[in-house]
Amino acid sequence: MKRKAKPDIFLLVGGTDGGNTECILHNARMLASVPGDFPIVIAGNRTAVRECQRILAGRQVYICENVMPKFGVLNAEPAQKQIREIFLHRIIQAKGMTKASALISGIMMPTPSAVMKAMQLLAEGFEDEPGIGELIGVDVGGATTDVYSIADGMPEHTNTVYKGLPEPYVKRTVEGDIGMRYSIAGIVEAAGIKRISQLSGLTYQKVDELIGYLAINTDVLPNGNHELEMLDYALASLAIEIAVTRHAGTMEEAYTLMGLTYVQSGKDLTSVKQIIVTGGSLIHTKRTSAIAAHALYDEKNPMSLKPKDAEIWIDRSYILAAMGLLSQHYPQTALRIMKKELKKDGYSE
Repeated sequence: MKRKAKPDIFLLVGGTDGGNTECILHNARMLASVPGDFPIVIAGNRTAVRECQRILAGRQVYICENVMPKFGVLNAEPAQKQIREIFLHRIIQAKGMTKASALISGIMMPTPSAVMKAMQLLAEGFEDEPGIGELIGVDVGGATTDVYSIADGMPEHTNTVYKGLPEPYVKRTVEGDIGMRYSIAGIVEAAGIKRISQLSGLTYQKVDELIGYLAINTDVLPNGNHELEMLDYALASLAIEIAVTRHAGTMEEAYTLMGLTYVQSGKDLTSVKQIIVTGGSLIHTKRTSAIAAHALYDEKNPMSLKPKDAEIWIDRSYILAAMGLLSQHYPQTALRIMKKELKKDGYSE
């Protein structure tokens, strides 16, 4: 039996400006026949936008700039902004928060967007208050692991060529299959029981038993249980390792008439010197730095472009999202608070 998708928002894209219109128009016609009351954001070939709007007459349609106006050029921010606005509006209505929204107009923002704003401010600084430079942020949760990078990431060496579209300077990826509880099976699938056993120091049988228990009892915390503490150390370490490896770019060797050349896909994060980590499994342990170190380059995976040497900053007070909100009106204050409250290495109460 096939499951029918019930989208909350639909993004319709296709074609560079002035280029092919056939694909996006075909998809607009197909979309017009799909039942459901969901908003549609059109961010494709501007030559075809009005015709798409006509085809989708009667639907809730929003028009944005093309996400790829020219081949190899990305312009995703206008569409991203529109999607965030739609999301917030629909969530506010669904949750009956309209009155609350009126009281706090102008400062509501999805948590991931707020964290991204905070990360960018922390990296870049504001006016005469310097930032800390290019960085990676990792948020390990119960269901997902989010990775942020504020870095250029383009090839640094003359014998390296770039493959594909340039990555955005401010980038976020969400690993929906990697989490400490609800997505614990994803860590097992990606890393394997053997690796979890090696990192935790627990037997295969015990690891399998505890993972089965945590998959059902998702609210359970170690609370002094040594075996659960060891297992959570392994799970958090692997969540970071897997998520950052997926986020970072890769390098391949290629032989040409000019000799050996390297081909880079994705972001080169090897020179990033700062890693910001947050999430319950990292802030409530004395082994935060050891866990976070799994975001660094590993000789066993030499073609991964993860950071080679970086300082670890810990968001023990869960302030990043709040600072992202604060930065919309008081960026310098938010930056100073982050530089004061984020802790380097070590464990502090």
